[in-house]
Amino acid sequence: APEMGASAAAVEGESLLGGGDAGGVGTRRDKTRGVGARVAAALAALALVALALGADVSPGNVGSAWGVRTWPGLGASPGGDASTLASTSIPHTPTKEGGPLPDVDPLVTFNTPSCLKTRTALARTTNHDGDVVVIPELKAVYVDIVKAASESIRSALEEKFHASWTQDYGQFKHPVLGRPQRSTTSYLTDDVLANYTFFTFVRDPITRFRSSYAQAICRERCTLCAVRGERDMYTPTIPEITAFLQGRLMHFYRDVALGETLADEISLQDAWVDEHFESQILRLSGATRHGTPTPIHFIGRVETLDHDWGRLMDHLGVKEGDKRRAPPGLKEHACDIPTRGEVVAKQRATPPGVVEKVAVASLYHDDFTCLGYHKPKV
Repeated sequence: APEMGASAAAVEGESLLGGGDAGGVGTRRDKTRGVGARVAAALAALALVALALGADVSPGNVGSAWGVRTWPGLGASPGGDASTLASTSIPHTPTKEGGPLPDVDPLVTFNTPSCLKTRTALARTTNHDGDVVVIPELKAVYVDIVKAASESIRSALEEKFHASWTQDYGQFKHPVLGRPQRSTTSYLTDDVLANYTFFTFVRDPITRFRSSYAQAICRERCTLCAVRGERDMYTPTIPEITAFLQGRLMHFYRDVALGETLADEISLQDAWVDEHFESQILRLSGATRHGTPTPIHFIGRVETLDHDWGRLMDHLGVKEGDKRRAPPGLKEHACDIPTRGEVVAKQRATPPGVVEKVAVASLYHDDFTCLGYHKPKV
């Protein structure tokens, strides 16, 4: 059965943007040399949609041993070295969102050399400014991933630890309201980068994409809906969104690889259409003031949120019996426009088909690979 891994990689991240060892800068000639083949591979990935019946687009056993160097793991101090990989087996139970989860800490797959190279390339080339919440009480930083319980986590951090992403760390202020915009990775000080624990929570790319679709389309300022109103509007379907994203991202990363200038936040957001569609690895590759990707010391899963939140509290020194240890409750957004919500509800009620599975495996190749989730079988 054909494997999607190599073709899908050309759509986003490492294949187009990686070049040499992590931290190295490829020349324009290096980037250009293989770009024709990479774009052809992306087109081939689209062609596989028609041939995917019976194909297995899942990677191999992500729980297998990795022959890699040692990386910081659970219990390692920020910026310090760990003697072994964080190979803790994570207990899990079936959830409403799908099958069993991998029995591997996502920090293991996240810290493999290929994923580190991907993040370095994304931070350097896209110049993405990731959203963060700095938590002085815990000497920690939450790296926000939209549609991965982010609103629930931010609410818990504000309520229990008095931390918000609109605290003033010198970031740009709203010209009318006067309040600071979201705090982002480029405003983090060297002290925070060196001495704070950085954590995040991730989600299965298939179910996250469905949730991203619902919020992006249900927003009043829906980018792809022709008319912003109650009745006269166009509501894109899931197949239309996946096809549009694949074409838009293929052209964006091709242009970045061929050009001599770095992307900016506006062009990056335009390529992903809506921030809720952005890949998790992109969100975790926010560039610091030094142009390097933000460090990550702890990764939990939304599918095991309660259990992993407890692990996080242990890691941050919040002791048993402290009421602040209570896990955040999950929140669902209501649809801003009911008539659009009817279309979204019908789309989400339909199980993912072959086209959607292959498209999501392509669009979020790095998320599956670097966060330890299994690609879907079709």
